[in-house]
Order: sequence, then structure tokens, then C-alpha cells
Amino acid sequence: MSAATAPLKRARPSQERGRDRHLQVVDEPPKRHTLVYLLAIVMVVAGTVFGAVALNALAAGSSVDARRLDAYVLEAERAYAQLVADVAALEDPARIRAAAFDLGLVPAGPGRHVALERNLPADGATTTVEVLDGTADPLKPVLSVER
Repeated sequence: MSAATAPLKRARPSQERGRDRHLQVVDEPPKRHTLVYLLAIVMVVAGTVFGAVALNALAAGSSVDARRLDAYVLEAERAYAQLVADVAALEDPARIRAAAFDLGLVPAGPGRHVALERNLPADGATTTVEVLDGTADPLKPVLSVER
């Protein structure tokens, strides 16, 4: 087994030690501006607290507005339901019939139909109108060739 030895360090003489170790004049340590840091931290904390309080106040105001709008929507829905019920009551056929009788209207008679010939004469003469129920209506015009 062989062992390798490390180079030996030479011991310094005491004279060299004295020369390297001498006292030096040191300046004052730099001043720390703790007051400035403290004020900065206080400002940051105060700003954060103020921001949180402001956001909370805005949220509370929005909550009040939302509750007011919810109440308004409920009232509008109730009014709409009442209007729908009113329309349904006004559309009742029995009520319409009673209102018509109050205005002097009478029920319509039986339905009548007019049968016309498909081929009209070319000379412009009118044809006779055949009424199915036997009564002629004088207010209705008779179709002619010109019309």
C-alpha cells in the first residue's frame, strides 16, 4: 500500500502575522431608515384595509339594489298575472254575449248561401240568383261580366 502525502503548509513566522493583522478605521454603519420603512408599511396596510372596506361597502350597496329589484320583479309578475286573469275574464263568451245584448245586438240568423253559375253570359246580362233558403238579400250586389 502506498500513501500519497499532501504538500506541507509552511507555518508563517510571527512577524508576518503581525504585519497582516493591523487595525483599520471603519466608518459608521449606514443609517437604516426605519421610520421610512415603518411609514411605508403603515401606508400599505392602511390602503389594503381601506380598499377592503370600500369593496365591502360597494357589495352591500349592490345587495340592497338587488333586493329592491327582486321586490320590483315580484310586484311586476303579480301585476302581470292579474292582467292575464282580467283578460281571461273579459274574453269569456257569456260576458261578450251579455255586453252585445246590452248594446242592442241580436243573434245572427241561419246562414245563407248563394249559388252562382260558373259561366256568365258574354253580353253583360246578369243571371238570376238562386237563393237556397228562399229569401233574396237586396244589399248584396249580383256579379256581372264587367266586374
